[in-house]
Amino acid sequence: MKPRSLLLSFCAASILTTPITTQADETNPNIVHRQGIYKIAGGHMTSLKSILALGFEAPADVSFHAQGIMDAFSHMGNSFPPGSDKGQTRARKEIWEDMDTFKQRGKDAYAAAQALRDSAGDRSAELGAFKKMAKACKACHDDFRKKK
Repeated sequence: MKPRSLLLSFCAASILTTPITTQADETNPNIVHRQGIYKIAGGHMTSLKSILALGFEAPADVSFHAQGIMDAFSHMGNSFPPGSDKGQTRARKEIWEDMDTFKQRGKDAYAAAQALRDSAGDRSAELGAFKKMAKACKACHDDFRKKK
């Protein structure tokens, strides 16, 4: 067996044999789902930062990461129904008190990611679009996410 195949088999076996309760303490499926989606988006943001702000050489990946954020957000689904504020979450009660503003902030962040994707190939435009996307994300965090 090739080393890569062996490693993949080991990883898959480890994941499948680890009880779910040790993978996450949270049991509210809405919270688990939305946290997973935000981790995906956060990973793409970190990668974009490495390319656009820190000089990592992967210019072709800008559109991939921006699209990844868009894809993640489009799979959010109904992750914030009433009552899903109970559990291990940093979501603030203001989400459910002002759902219209919360949804608009999500649309703003999505549109900013789309603008970044569309600017791919023009470093100056990419950096400007990345900053706008970061501001859109921060606006939502400021109003709707509890601080650590």
